[in-house]
Amino acid sequence: MTSRSCEASRADSMRDGVTTPRRPKSIWRTALAGLSSIALATIFAFPTSSPAVAVPPPTVAEAKAQIAQLEIDAAAIDQDYAGVQEKIKEGKRNLALKEADVKVQAAKVARMKADVGQVALAQFQNRDLDTAAQLFVTDDTEGFLSKISTVEKVSENQNSVLQDFQQEQASLADLQHSSQSDLAALAQQKKDLQALRDASDKKVSDAKAVLAKLTAEQQRQIAAAEAKATAAANAQGEASTGTAPSPTASSPTAPSPTAPVVNASGRGAKALAFAKSQLGKPYRFGATGPNAYDCSGLTGAAWRAAGVTLSRTSQAQFHNGRSVSKAELQPGDLVFFYSGISHVGLYAGNGMLIHAPRPGKGVQYIKMKYMPFAGARRPG
Repeated sequence: MTSRSCEASRADSMRDGVTTPRRPKSIWRTALAGLSSIALATIFAFPTSSPAVAVPPPTVAEAKAQIAQLEIDAAAIDQDYAGVQEKIKEGKRNLALKEADVKVQAAKVARMKADVGQVALAQFQNRDLDTAAQLFVTDDTEGFLSKISTVEKVSENQNSVLQDFQQEQASLADLQHSSQSDLAALAQQKKDLQALRDASDKKVSDAKAVLAKLTAEQQRQIAAAEAKATAAANAQGEASTGTAPSPTASSPTAPSPTAPVVNASGRGAKALAFAKSQLGKPYRFGATGPNAYDCSGLTGAAWRAAGVTLSRTSQAQFHNGRSVSKAELQPGDLVFFYSGISHVGLYAGNGMLIHAPRPGKGVQYIKMKYMPFAGARRPG
């Protein structure tokens, strides 16, 4: 038993400030000793494990909550996946630059190697007699002394060539080592990418399994309720931005006549207009358009249409532009949700948001209050 479980046991033994004494082991021995052999035989003749209890299928409300949470989890994993994808892209770009540098450096070292060979040969040929010995054996002392400065200069140049070669060789080794490290990092990131993909697929699979436990009628109820909620949110969102459609069979909820119209302007208006043109397009893992999106893929595409480049993931987009409060929100602003910043959408006005929600859903409006607000930014 761990110290934590011990503390829990002590807490369980407390009742109104009175500690319940533990039963001594000797009492259990006495009780066992009092059982007859027949009683013991009876006890051990039958299995003691409890029969398995069938788990009842979830209610419609429980299933909806479970499915929604699993899909939200999958969407959050998708953002991590997109982040690793960006790291791999950047890593490949850096590796390509380093490999080009290695090629240039290797050619430079090869050229210098020929010069070093000549220096080494010259030093080998002059190894037998040092300067003092040559001074004693020469017939032209004055002429020899006048050449000493030139000889010393040549020696300095030779040493400089050797030192330069060693430095360039070391630089080449560093570049090669750095490239190998980058290759190893890329290999690990690809493994991480696959693990994230598997985790997201598992969440989606679990959501489908929850749905499969329901009857066909219950599944129909969930689908109808979601369609109705989406239509109502879209109608309210369109009403808020001044382009509310007329109620139809597929969108039976009329917009509120009292909802004020938000007039957007500037780049935010262009970003919002693009997002509105994508309504209904499906959420898809890692998608950035034009036929499907994940949450940050939609916001990135919307602001790109307005002439502004955003980072790829919701976490990275949280550092784009400047921070704004809820009270300062304007149409087109980026709004972020959940701890850890795992979701982002575009503010549409009057507390409404356009976003690509999660697997199984399409680009749609939603009320901001339905998700935990984490912050907002204004790009551009």
